[in-house]
Amino acid sequence: MSTAGTVTAREAGVFNAKSRRTIVAGWLSMLLQTYDIYLPVIVLPAAITYFIPKSLSAVTQVTLVNVIFAISVLAQPIGGLVVAPIADRLGRRTLVLLTNIGYVVVALAIAVLPGYAAWGYASIVLLLFLRLANGIFAASSPAGAIPFALERTPKPYRGVVGALLGVGPASGIVLLSAVQYLTISAVSPAGFVQSGWRIPFFFGAFIGLLETVLAWVTPEIEYFTEEAPKHSEQVKKASVREVFARDNLKIFGQTLLLYSGFLVAANIIPGYTPTLLINYLHQPPNGVSGMMLIASAITIVLAIPCGAASQKIGRRMGLILNGVIILFVVTPLYFLMVHGALSHWPFSTIAVLGSAIDILAMAPFSGMVFTYLTERYPFHIRASGFGAVYSLSTVLPGFYSFYLLALSHLMPYQYTVLVMVAIAGLLTWWGAAKGPETRDFDMSPTV
Repeated sequence: MSTAGTVTAREAGVFNAKSRRTIVAGWLSMLLQTYDIYLPVIVLPAAITYFIPKSLSAVTQVTLVNVIFAISVLAQPIGGLVVAPIADRLGRRTLVLLTNIGYVVVALAIAVLPGYAAWGYASIVLLLFLRLANGIFAASSPAGAIPFALERTPKPYRGVVGALLGVGPASGIVLLSAVQYLTISAVSPAGFVQSGWRIPFFFGAFIGLLETVLAWVTPEIEYFTEEAPKHSEQVKKASVREVFARDNLKIFGQTLLLYSGFLVAANIIPGYTPTLLINYLHQPPNGVSGMMLIASAITIVLAIPCGAASQKIGRRMGLILNGVIILFVVTPLYFLMVHGALSHWPFSTIAVLGSAIDILAMAPFSGMVFTYLTERYPFHIRASGFGAVYSLSTVLPGFYSFYLLALSHLMPYQYTVLVMVAIAGLLTWWGAAKGPETRDFDMSPTV
């Protein structure tokens, strides 16, 4: 916030070192949140016998991996509802520092955790507890880091910067897959069970340390250092309860609807598509992995111009168009992909269709959705609102596998995914259409 006779870099329309550091920290925050939530399902299946007796059945081992993942999902609303409001009360930088220091400590504790051979069942119990703590830290950090970055960004560049932040999740999945692949390639299966699994956790701690350093050397938003005492009543009111107050409940409902559409698409398209293609449609695993990696890379690249375009046509219109594309273009393409796989089309054709589905659905979303969510809330509850929507939206879409199973009683299982893709498009269109345009919204504390 500027004082009389001075103009901040943001108001002057230029970037300075502070704004650049907050952008990198925000990107790392989104990357780490996704990296962390998928750690159990990508890393631990090959090392779960380190924490439990080898004599346990395969079903029990898979169930424990799923329980660890479920705990990571459960941590999301805890972090978003309980911890995120710190950013509205004490400052954006304060939340980023606290959550990342906590994350680094807990990730290192997991990385050096003794196994079943040394501690018995206490090992798996401690792992579950530490995973919950890490999930809470990772889930709450973006509520401080994203506003921290966008509030320092000149208005004409918010679309591009929001897109850079928005590709963080896709970057996290690519990075985790690469770390896991390189680790498995470097050690034997037995070596991975004993020590190799620790490397992705050490790497996660390193990412958290980088974000901590960036936040440490960046000053807090001026409001919390110079102006907060003048607005003490507003600061006291800043809590998640106000997000659900009468005046703000409509904002919450609209943004929850919109972001749920994003997560349904994210869970189904980049999340479930590989499983469907490999396990049910019998496509080559290496080919599917390559297809998803290329599609993710293209999505990351194309999200940037999508964010820039939203500064011209508006984020609301861009997200409405995204919903229409998912409903009327992506859904038919998904049908063709499934039909083609069942009809034994060449995998090259399936790969082109699968890549197009991923890119068309996820690139516009990634380029616009985080900017829109941040702009939608007033300054004094921005982190609380972002955290509530960001975390609570994970709950219902996270049960997509059960929805697919229920739909399989009405239609062939391979085609049930089409219903979920169409729902993602409808939620996106409806959520965006119910809200206002935000590209010209003033994000300063005076509003």
